[in-house]
Amino acid sequence: MRKILAVKGLLLLLLAFPAAAPADGPDLSATEIIRRMELRTRGESSQGKLSLEIVAPTFQRRLEISFWTQGNEKALVRVTAPSREAGIGWLRLGDLMWNYFPKVEKTIKIPPSVMMQPWNGSDFTNDDMMKASSFVTDYRHRLLRTRPDAEGYRWEIECVPRPDRPVVWGKLIFRVNADFLPVRQEFYDERGQLVKSLDFSDVRKVGERPFPHTWTMTNLKKPGCRTVIRYREVAFDRTLPEDTFSLRRLSR
Repeated sequence: MRKILAVKGLLLLLLAFPAAAPADGPDLSATEIIRRMELRTRGESSQGKLSLEIVAPTFQRRLEISFWTQGNEKALVRVTAPSREAGIGWLRLGDLMWNYFPKVEKTIKIPPSVMMQPWNGSDFTNDDMMKASSFVTDYRHRLLRTRPDAEGYRWEIECVPRPDRPVVWGKLIFRVNADFLPVRQEFYDERGQLVKSLDFSDVRKVGERPFPHTWTMTNLKKPGCRTVIRYREVAFDRTLPEDTFSLRRLSR
């Protein structure tokens, strides 16, 4: 009899306290999904090499680039090829940014107002390349829909900028897969018109981390224009030297 009562008591406790949803289950908030997505693609720090190809109806241009980032506060980007542009660099420390030109050995401080302007003639902005905005802290998030993974992504999330953040977009919409990787990012202006789209592909492992190695930005306001980033090397969460993000390193 005592055993029967004990089993009944245990059943009552299980009913009263149902098992929590899995950590990666369908009950994740939109903000948590975006947080995990940002951590997947940025990490605590990152470094590597990439190629950036600018495609327009009348010309094509390709750059080879080395980069280092730490969170959303620090970034160093340097062009390594072609030779006529090699050594040109950008450094960001918080809200401050500098541009270095090796041919004239000159460093220019860049005002925050240019962060949303095109980076070096591409369809990415200075903000995109220098990892300035945080999709977690600069936006409010709303889950629009959940889809089966068979359709290529799992969640569709709307990100609307917070009023006190220096963001020019009216909203962003992310499509995120079950591995918390972005599949597509859409940029809308303040009138709700789709301006640009960023597609992520060629997912390969970096250590144990899946990572999309090809990022294609399409400018819908300029037919035939797109910019393609292809990651050649990338590493995450390594300890970077203390002088990585310094004016001395920028001009070295």
